[in-house]
Amino acid sequence: MAITKRLDDRNLEGLPGIGPATRVQLSKIGITRISDLILFLPTFLINKTQLSDVNTIENGESCLFIGIITKVFQTKSYKPNLILTVDLGDSKIQIRFLHKIVIYSGLKVDMKVRLSGIIRIKGKITEMIHPEVEIISSKKEIENVVPYYKTKKMVSQKKIRTFIKYAFDYISSRNTSDIFSDSILGSLKIPNHIDALKFCHFPSSNDYDESNINFELGRQRFVIEELLAYKLLLLEAKKTYETNKSYNFDIGDSALDSFISSLPFALTESQKKAILEIKNSFLKPHPTKRLVQGDVGSGKTVIALIAAYYTKLSNLQTALLVPTEILADQHTVTFKKMFSGHPVTIECLKNNLSSCEKSRIIESTLSGKTDILIGTHSLIQENVNFLKLGLIIVDEQHKFGINQRLSLTKKSSENIYTPHELYLSATPIPRSLSLVLYEGLDYTVINESPKNRKIIKTHIINHDDRSILYDDISKILDKNGQVYWVCSCIDYTESIESEYVNGIYEKLSNRFVTTSIGMLHGRANSKDNSKVMENFISGKIQILVCTTMIEVGVDVANATCIVIEDPDRFGLSQLHQLRGRVGRSSKQSFCYLVCKNDTSNQALERLKALTLYSSGFNIAEEDLKLRGSGDYLGYKQSGANHNFKLATPEDALHNYDLVRDSMNYIDKIDKKNKNKLIKRWGKDSTDTIQL
Repeated sequence: MAITKRLDDRNLEGLPGIGPATRVQLSKIGITRISDLILFLPTFLINKTQLSDVNTIENGESCLFIGIITKVFQTKSYKPNLILTVDLGDSKIQIRFLHKIVIYSGLKVDMKVRLSGIIRIKGKITEMIHPEVEIISSKKEIENVVPYYKTKKMVSQKKIRTFIKYAFDYISSRNTSDIFSDSILGSLKIPNHIDALKFCHFPSSNDYDESNINFELGRQRFVIEELLAYKLLLLEAKKTYETNKSYNFDIGDSALDSFISSLPFALTESQKKAILEIKNSFLKPHPTKRLVQGDVGSGKTVIALIAAYYTKLSNLQTALLVPTEILADQHTVTFKKMFSGHPVTIECLKNNLSSCEKSRIIESTLSGKTDILIGTHSLIQENVNFLKLGLIIVDEQHKFGINQRLSLTKKSSENIYTPHELYLSATPIPRSLSLVLYEGLDYTVINESPKNRKIIKTHIINHDDRSILYDDISKILDKNGQVYWVCSCIDYTESIESEYVNGIYEKLSNRFVTTSIGMLHGRANSKDNSKVMENFISGKIQILVCTTMIEVGVDVANATCIVIEDPDRFGLSQLHQLRGRVGRSSKQSFCYLVCKNDTSNQALERLKALTLYSSGFNIAEEDLKLRGSGDYLGYKQSGANHNFKLATPEDALHNYDLVRDSMNYIDKIDKKNKNKLIKRWGKDSTDTIQL
């Protein structure tokens, strides 16, 4: 189909088949411009000659079948389903279409079809829901190697391929020159722009191996582009940031040393090193940004507390931003306890305070009377300002957007000075990637835990073995221990089929009749949740049935057991964080991962890493091996926030030397092409490089 409308990069609707509704769907996967569409590269190529064996497949597996339609049936409900039976030769499979079934009305009995999609095994029924269907006939040649796009079900694979073909035809017709000269392309050993797009989107060969080699070559071209765009912005941002001024922190060490000596515990060597690095960075004439990364329970809160006191000694204020009100309450209690006997004024600003109390705290902060202000998103409100904001601490900073964190730096009345920024993260990433993901940032690792801590014993148990689990829980309760019981959802959901908070609460109430059991979830109001958490901390509640609200920062020393239902629904990062809610004293702690019978072998293999390793850094390395490039432990939750469209951590690692060397060619690219490179990847001065 020819493109007749006049197009520019903003006019997606100029492409055939893209109307307002489709444009909205595409925007949900980050496609708002033609350049976004053409750079929406496939995740991988599918080899459609390699058929699956229906006798060995597992639930949730991506499968490919060829068979004959033997039955077509339409249900007579309000929203009818179209159900097909397909004969695969030695077995049969059921195909179900839940909506827009008119699209599939051309599928008839005796048609030969090729099916690709996710398999669902429920009892004796093996089915695919909304698979991709191709009719096989002698009149039409079918492709054996096709690209697969991660569309999150916003648009079908067939549609996205069609739209990309239109976009490619449009871009090819413009005959635009490559950003890189032929000499640079030769030096970097990468294809030109048009060839790289062809390799990725339009595999020309039915030979899967050959197509895959070309696909990786084309993809590498765009990975290098994106990493170069990132490095260009990083250099510019660093130059700009270092022209700002910070407050003077040049004070003696005696008062700080005296405070550290008053703490009821000895610091680990990692903590001492972190404090020294932070002190030295605060002495610089320009503001600094430092990421403090440590495993769960390694003592990052103490680092934040000491940094805040150092700021107080310099007659400056600290803002401590946290993701939840539960964590805000806990930090407030901890800080007030640790600063008892020291002239430090601490306030906690939350949404559930009265208007009068909020006004008092806001006024106290603006006047400079408040030394440390702790809060959630309420700190970002327009009417919250500081007299002399010297330090911003963000706990679990991956929970906040770039603009939210950036707005805090502009909260000081004396706006000629920019505060230092300290980011805390309990999500370790593989050491091999830290230099890549945090390049340009000050970076501190705390790799020790307090010496009195015991390794948490982690067990994977079957859903059917609950009686054994209940016996273990009874023993823990008899020793006055407390238990977290984590579920992935609050209420029963047919489509998810996992344990839920209300259901588990009822089961446990019937099983542990004399035990005090509480519930904690996001649907309850914050005051009720605060009361429940207060009762759990005080020991009035022995079992807390909850969602992942307790994932970050919650510290209850007497909690010695955590049970996690359906752990395969969580990433390893989140599971490691959840496990870190226990083991916060010298007592032996336990973690139980309760899996259903149909949990896949792949998921069980991944979960096994938690039974083998206690260190988050080791788990991160293992997860990277298991899952390869993509959403491995810690990337999306590490706080790197690079917001890359294409490049993964492994890409950054494997291409690090090449990208570093390619910076030598940057000077050979004119300013126009540099700007084009940055625009192509949708980045600006406040994107990706604002940690």
